[in-house]
Amino acid sequence: MSQNSPRVFRPAPVVGAPRTWFAVIAGVVSLVFLYLLWTYLRVPVIRYQIDGTTLSIYSALGGSPNEKRISLARVTEVRPELLRGGSLRFGTEKPGYCVGLFAYPSLGEVSQVTDCSALAVVLVTTGEVAPVAVTPSDRDGFIKAIWAARPSTFTPPARRGDAWWLTLATLLVVYLAIIACLVTAFFVAPRRLAYAVRDGEVEVTTLFGRRRVALANAKAKHHRPLLGARLSGLFLPGYLVGSALFDSMATTVLASVREEGVLIEGDGRFFLSPADPDAFLGAVGQAGATVVAVEMQRRR
Repeated sequence: MSQNSPRVFRPAPVVGAPRTWFAVIAGVVSLVFLYLLWTYLRVPVIRYQIDGTTLSIYSALGGSPNEKRISLARVTEVRPELLRGGSLRFGTEKPGYCVGLFAYPSLGEVSQVTDCSALAVVLVTTGEVAPVAVTPSDRDGFIKAIWAARPSTFTPPARRGDAWWLTLATLLVVYLAIIACLVTAFFVAPRRLAYAVRDGEVEVTTLFGRRRVALANAKAKHHRPLLGARLSGLFLPGYLVGSALFDSMATTVLASVREEGVLIEGDGRFFLSPADPDAFLGAVGQAGATVVAVEMQRRR
Protein backbone atom coordinates (compact mmCIF):
# COMPACT_ATOMS: atom_id res chain seq x y z
CA MET A 1 0.00 0.00 0.00
CA SER A 2 1.42 3.36 -0.99
CA GLN A 3 2.05 5.97 1.67
CA ASN A 4 0.41 8.56 -0.56
CA SER A 5 -2.83 6.67 -1.20
CA PRO A 6 -4.43 5.74 2.12
CA ARG A 7 -7.67 3.78 2.19
CA VAL A 8 -10.36 5.69 4.08
CA PHE A 9 -13.08 3.86 5.98
CA ARG A 10 -16.21 5.40 7.43
CA PRO A 11 -17.40 4.37 10.91
CA ALA A 12 -20.44 2.18 11.44
CA PRO A 13 -23.61 4.26 10.96
CA VAL A 14 -25.87 5.12 13.88
CA VAL A 15 -29.48 5.72 12.85
CA GLY A 16 -31.94 7.78 14.83
CA ALA A 17 -30.17 8.10 18.20
CA PRO A 18 -28.22 11.34 17.57
CA ARG A 19 -31.29 13.06 16.13
CA THR A 20 -33.48 11.90 19.01
CA TRP A 21 -31.05 13.03 21.69
CA PHE A 22 -30.50 16.34 19.92
CA ALA A 23 -34.24 16.96 19.67
CA VAL A 24 -34.79 16.15 23.37
CA ILE A 25 -31.90 18.23 24.70
CA ALA A 26 -32.52 21.14 22.32
CA GLY A 27 -36.20 21.11 23.32
CA VAL A 28 -35.31 21.29 27.02
CA VAL A 29 -32.81 24.09 26.39
CA SER A 30 -35.41 26.01 24.36
CA LEU A 31 -37.99 25.72 27.14
CA VAL A 32 -35.48 27.00 29.69
CA PHE A 33 -34.59 29.87 27.34
CA LEU A 34 -38.25 30.85 26.93
CA TYR A 35 -38.78 30.69 30.69
CA LEU A 36 -35.79 32.97 31.28
CA LEU A 37 -37.10 35.41 28.67
CA TRP A 38 -40.48 35.44 30.41
CA THR A 39 -38.84 35.88 33.82
CA TYR A 40 -36.44 38.69 32.96
CA LEU A 41 -38.25 40.57 30.19
CA ARG A 42 -41.88 40.62 31.32
CA VAL A 43 -43.24 44.10 31.99
CA PRO A 44 -44.34 44.63 35.62
CA VAL A 45 -47.67 46.25 36.52
CA ILE A 46 -47.85 48.70 39.43
CA ARG A 47 -50.81 50.98 40.13
CA TYR A 48 -51.71 53.32 43.02
CA GLN A 49 -55.44 54.12 43.19
CA ILE A 50 -57.13 56.59 45.55
CA ASP A 51 -60.92 56.18 45.88
CA GLY A 52 -61.62 58.86 48.48
CA THR A 53 -61.13 56.82 51.65
CA THR A 54 -58.54 54.20 50.72
CA LEU A 55 -55.24 53.98 48.89
CA SER A 56 -55.10 50.72 46.95
CA ILE A 57 -51.70 49.55 45.78
CA TYR A 58 -51.72 46.93 43.01
CA SER A 59 -48.65 45.04 41.82
CA ALA A 60 -48.14 42.08 39.47
CA LEU A 61 -45.24 40.49 37.67
CA GLY A 62 -46.60 37.95 35.23
CA GLY A 63 -48.84 36.21 37.77
CA SER A 64 -51.78 36.96 40.03
CA PRO A 65 -51.81 40.62 41.19
CA ASN A 66 -51.18 41.58 44.79
CA GLU A 67 -53.20 44.31 46.45
CA LYS A 68 -52.44 46.36 49.54
CA ARG A 69 -55.05 48.73 51.04
CA ILE A 70 -54.26 51.67 53.30
CA SER A 71 -56.97 53.73 54.97
CA LEU A 72 -56.35 57.42 54.31
CA ALA A 73 -57.63 58.20 57.79
CA ARG A 74 -54.62 56.38 59.23
CA VAL A 75 -52.02 58.29 57.16
CA THR A 76 -50.00 60.58 59.44
CA GLU A 77 -47.20 61.63 57.07
CA VAL A 78 -46.59 61.74 53.34
CA ARG A 79 -43.26 63.00 52.08
CA PRO A 80 -41.00 62.73 49.03
CA GLU A 81 -37.96 60.56 49.63
CA LEU A 82 -34.79 59.52 47.82
CA LEU A 83 -34.23 55.76 48.06
CA ARG A 84 -30.52 54.97 48.07
CA GLY A 85 -28.46 52.04 49.28
CA GLY A 86 -31.37 49.72 50.03
CA SER A 87 -31.17 45.95 50.49
CA LEU A 88 -33.94 43.40 50.09
CA ARG A 89 -35.03 41.62 53.27
CA PHE A 90 -37.74 39.55 51.59
CA GLY A 91 -39.88 39.91 48.50
CA THR A 92 -39.02 40.44 44.83
CA GLU A 93 -36.33 42.63 43.30
CA LYS A 94 -36.26 42.53 39.51
CA PRO A 95 -35.69 45.27 36.93
CA GLY A 96 -38.66 47.66 37.22
CA TYR A 97 -40.26 45.70 40.08
CA CYS A 98 -39.14 46.07 43.71
CA VAL A 99 -41.87 44.73 45.99
CA GLY A 100 -41.31 43.57 49.56
CA LEU A 101 -39.50 44.64 52.70
CA PHE A 102 -36.36 46.68 52.09
CA ALA A 103 -33.88 48.24 54.51
CA TYR A 104 -32.24 51.66 53.97
CA PRO A 105 -29.47 53.29 56.00
CA SER A 106 -31.47 56.52 56.53
CA LEU A 107 -34.99 55.06 56.73
CA GLY A 108 -34.65 51.64 58.29
CA GLU A 109 -37.13 49.02 57.11
CA VAL A 110 -39.63 50.08 54.44
CA SER A 111 -42.52 48.17 52.89
CA GLN A 112 -41.95 48.94 49.25
CA VAL A 113 -44.04 48.67 46.06
CA THR A 114 -41.99 50.59 43.50
CA ASP A 115 -40.45 50.45 40.05
CA CYS A 116 -36.98 50.42 41.70
CA SER A 117 -36.35 54.07 40.88
CA ALA A 118 -34.88 56.40 43.52
CA LEU A 119 -37.56 59.15 43.46
CA ALA A 120 -40.23 57.88 45.82
CA VAL A 121 -42.98 58.92 48.20
CA VAL A 122 -43.02 57.51 51.73
CA LEU A 123 -46.27 57.17 53.68
CA VAL A 124 -46.32 56.73 57.46
CA THR A 125 -49.55 55.30 58.87
CA THR A 126 -50.78 54.08 62.22
CA GLY A 127 -51.85 50.76 60.72
CA GLU A 128 -48.50 49.70 59.27
CA VAL A 129 -45.44 48.45 61.15
CA ALA A 130 -43.09 50.01 58.57
CA PRO A 131 -43.43 53.07 56.32
CA VAL A 132 -44.71 52.38 52.81
CA ALA A 133 -42.67 53.52 49.78
CA VAL A 134 -44.24 54.05 46.34
CA THR A 135 -43.01 55.64 43.11
CA PRO A 136 -45.83 57.49 41.32
CA SER A 137 -44.77 59.30 38.16
CA ASP A 138 -46.21 62.56 39.58
CA ARG A 139 -44.97 62.74 43.16
CA ASP A 140 -46.40 66.17 43.96
CA GLY A 141 -49.79 65.30 42.45
CA PHE A 142 -49.87 62.06 44.41
CA ILE A 143 -49.10 63.79 47.72
CA LYS A 144 -51.83 66.39 47.11
CA ALA A 145 -54.34 63.69 46.14
CA ILE A 146 -53.61 61.78 49.36
CA TRP A 147 -54.19 64.83 51.59
CA ALA A 148 -57.28 65.90 49.63
CA ALA A 149 -58.62 62.31 49.41
CA ARG A 150 -59.24 63.01 45.73
CA PRO A 151 -60.13 59.96 43.61
CA SER A 152 -57.29 59.42 41.16
CA THR A 153 -54.92 56.81 39.79
CA PHE A 154 -51.14 57.01 39.56
CA THR A 155 -48.73 54.58 37.92
CA PRO A 156 -44.99 54.50 37.54
CA PRO A 157 -43.89 54.25 33.90
CA ALA A 158 -43.98 50.60 32.80
CA ARG A 159 -40.44 49.46 32.10
CA ARG A 160 -38.31 46.34 32.04
CA GLY A 161 -35.20 48.03 33.30
CA ASP A 162 -32.60 50.21 31.64
CA ALA A 163 -30.52 47.29 30.35
CA TRP A 164 -33.28 44.91 29.21
CA TRP A 165 -31.76 44.75 25.74
CA LEU A 166 -28.44 43.63 27.25
CA THR A 167 -30.27 40.87 29.13
CA LEU A 168 -31.98 39.80 25.91
CA ALA A 169 -28.70 39.81 23.97
CA THR A 170 -26.91 37.82 26.69
CA LEU A 171 -29.65 35.18 26.86
CA LEU A 172 -29.76 34.91 23.07
CA VAL A 173 -25.98 34.52 22.77
CA VAL A 174 -25.91 31.83 25.46
CA TYR A 175 -28.84 30.00 23.85
CA LEU A 176 -27.29 30.06 20.37
CA ALA A 177 -23.93 28.95 21.79
CA ILE A 178 -25.55 25.94 23.49
CA ILE A 179 -27.45 25.00 20.32
CA ALA A 180 -24.22 25.31 18.29
CA CYS A 181 -22.44 23.01 20.76
CA LEU A 182 -25.27 20.47 20.48
CA VAL A 183 -25.17 20.56 16.66
CA THR A 184 -21.40 20.09 16.77
CA ALA A 185 -21.60 17.22 19.25
CA PHE A 186 -24.44 15.28 17.63
CA PHE A 187 -23.91 15.98 13.91
CA VAL A 188 -20.53 17.53 13.08
CA ALA A 189 -18.42 15.26 15.32
CA PRO A 190 -19.83 11.95 13.98
CA ARG A 191 -19.38 13.10 10.39
CA ARG A 192 -15.72 13.98 11.00
CA LEU A 193 -14.91 10.55 12.39
CA ALA A 194 -12.99 8.51 9.79
CA TYR A 195 -10.21 5.92 9.57
CA ALA A 196 -7.40 6.34 7.01
CA VAL A 197 -5.18 3.23 6.69
CA ARG A 198 -1.70 3.83 5.32
CA ASP A 199 1.64 2.00 5.61
CA GLY A 200 2.38 1.38 9.26
CA GLU A 201 -0.55 3.23 10.82
CA VAL A 202 -4.22 4.08 11.03
CA GLU A 203 -4.95 7.81 11.15
CA VAL A 204 -8.23 8.51 12.92
CA THR A 205 -9.86 11.88 12.24
CA THR A 206 -11.82 13.22 15.20
CA LEU A 207 -13.58 16.47 15.98
CA PHE A 208 -10.48 18.12 17.44
CA GLY A 209 -7.72 16.65 15.33
CA ARG A 210 -6.14 13.35 14.31
CA ARG A 211 -4.96 10.34 16.29
CA ARG A 212 -2.43 7.87 14.87
CA VAL A 213 -2.51 4.19 15.78
CA ALA A 214 0.79 2.39 15.00
CA LEU A 215 0.41 -0.96 13.26
CA ALA A 216 3.98 -2.27 13.56
CA ASN A 217 4.00 -5.33 15.85
CA ALA A 218 0.27 -4.81 16.48
CA LYS A 219 -2.53 -7.37 16.39
CA ALA A 220 -5.97 -6.59 14.96
CA LYS A 221 -9.16 -8.59 15.26
CA HIS A 222 -12.92 -8.48 15.28
CA HIS A 223 -14.00 -7.69 18.80
CA ARG A 224 -17.14 -7.44 20.88
CA PRO A 225 -15.97 -5.88 24.15
CA LEU A 226 -17.27 -6.33 27.65
CA LEU A 227 -18.41 -2.79 28.25
CA GLY A 228 -17.20 -0.84 31.25
CA ALA A 229 -17.14 2.66 32.63
CA ARG A 230 -16.05 5.73 30.70
CA LEU A 231 -12.78 7.13 32.02
CA SER A 232 -12.45 10.30 29.94
CA GLY A 233 -13.43 11.88 26.65
CA LEU A 234 -16.65 12.56 24.79
CA PHE A 235 -19.12 9.67 24.61
CA LEU A 236 -22.24 10.55 22.63
CA PRO A 237 -24.57 8.64 20.29
CA GLY A 238 -22.50 8.13 17.13
CA TYR A 239 -19.29 9.58 18.57
CA LEU A 240 -17.28 7.74 21.24
CA VAL A 241 -13.82 9.26 21.53
CA GLY A 242 -11.89 8.89 24.74
CA SER A 243 -10.82 6.27 27.24
CA ALA A 244 -12.97 3.54 28.77
CA LEU A 245 -12.72 0.27 30.64
CA PHE A 246 -13.40 -2.32 27.96
CA ASP A 247 -12.85 -5.94 29.02
CA SER A 248 -11.69 -4.55 32.40
CA MET A 249 -8.74 -2.86 30.67
CA ALA A 250 -8.12 0.76 29.81
CA THR A 251 -8.91 1.15 26.11
CA THR A 252 -8.73 4.11 23.78
CA VAL A 253 -12.10 4.26 22.05
CA LEU A 254 -12.31 5.87 18.59
CA ALA A 255 -15.67 4.63 17.43
CA SER A 256 -19.26 5.38 16.52
CA VAL A 257 -20.71 2.34 18.32
CA ARG A 258 -19.41 0.40 21.29
CA GLU A 259 -21.06 -3.01 20.94
CA GLU A 260 -18.90 -4.41 18.11
CA GLY A 261 -15.87 -3.33 16.11
CA VAL A 262 -12.15 -3.89 15.62
CA LEU A 263 -9.58 -4.08 18.41
CA ILE A 264 -5.96 -3.15 17.70
CA GLU A 265 -3.45 -4.14 20.38
CA GLY A 266 0.11 -2.97 20.10
CA ASP A 267 1.43 0.28 21.46
CA GLY A 268 -1.75 0.57 23.49
CA ARG A 269 -5.24 -0.82 23.16
CA PHE A 270 -7.57 0.76 20.58
CA PHE A 271 -11.20 0.02 19.76
CA LEU A 272 -12.52 1.22 16.37
CA SER A 273 -15.83 0.61 14.61
CA PRO A 274 -15.48 0.70 10.82
CA ALA A 275 -18.65 0.15 8.81
CA ASP A 276 -16.92 -2.69 6.90
CA PRO A 277 -14.74 -4.44 9.49
CA ASP A 278 -13.62 -7.22 7.12
CA ALA A 279 -12.29 -4.78 4.52
CA PHE A 280 -10.74 -2.69 7.28
CA LEU A 281 -8.92 -5.71 8.73
CA GLY A 282 -7.67 -6.60 5.28
CA ALA A 283 -6.28 -3.09 4.87
CA VAL A 284 -4.55 -2.97 8.27
CA GLY A 285 -3.10 -6.43 7.56
CA GLN A 286 -1.52 -5.10 4.37
CA ALA A 287 -0.33 -2.01 6.27
CA GLY A 288 1.69 -3.99 8.83
CA ALA A 289 -0.62 -5.40 11.50
CA THR A 290 -1.12 -9.07 12.28
CA VAL A 291 -4.78 -9.96 11.75
CA VAL A 292 -6.08 -12.54 14.20
CA ALA A 293 -9.01 -14.63 13.02
CA VAL A 294 -11.88 -14.58 15.56
CA GLU A 295 -15.23 -16.30 15.18
CA MET A 296 -17.85 -13.79 16.30
CA GLN A 297 -21.01 -15.11 17.86
CA ARG A 298 -24.27 -13.27 18.09
CA ARG A 299 -25.22 -11.69 21.38
CA ARG A 300 -28.14 -13.29 23.07
